[in-house]
Amino acid sequence: MHRALFVFMCLFLAAASLGPLPALAQGESAITAKDLVNRISQARGKFVVVNFWASWCRPCRQEIPELITLRRDYSENDLLLLGISVDQDPAQFFRFVKQMPFNYPVFLGGADVAGLFSVGSIPRMVVFDRKGEIIHNSEGYMPSEALRELLSRHPSGKGA
Repeated sequence: MHRALFVFMCLFLAAASLGPLPALAQGESAITAKDLVNRISQARGKFVVVNFWASWCRPCRQEIPELITLRRDYSENDLLLLGISVDQDPAQFFRFVKQMPFNYPVFLGGADVAGLFSVGSIPRMVVFDRKGEIIHNSEGYMPSEALRELLSRHPSGKGA
């Protein structure tokens, strides 16, 4: 009994040391492939940008602030931006989310999510047009200017 209480207290203290979770990570920190496909399907009429990243990935850390700026520049009616972490350690994911001022939903993706999009390396950017068709799918850092150019080249591509 004492051992179980000790283990519970250790887990509680470890979780408490993370501090409060950012609003975007509370309650929906993990996503399945089915959930991601549903979110993309429900966003018809908007561009959808899915960014696969990890907290330890330097190019990802360079790309995320640019995506935060992109989120500010495009209306919620024009763009759905989703961040999917492939971190293996949930604690590492939550620490990073706590440090980064995300203004778009970020999730911890399971193996089924990475498998669905054939994520072999990160960062990986998948962009859907307003009809739900993939218009871009690449691995490696994508400069903000290139992403903005891609969005502007498609019909009804508009910013803020």
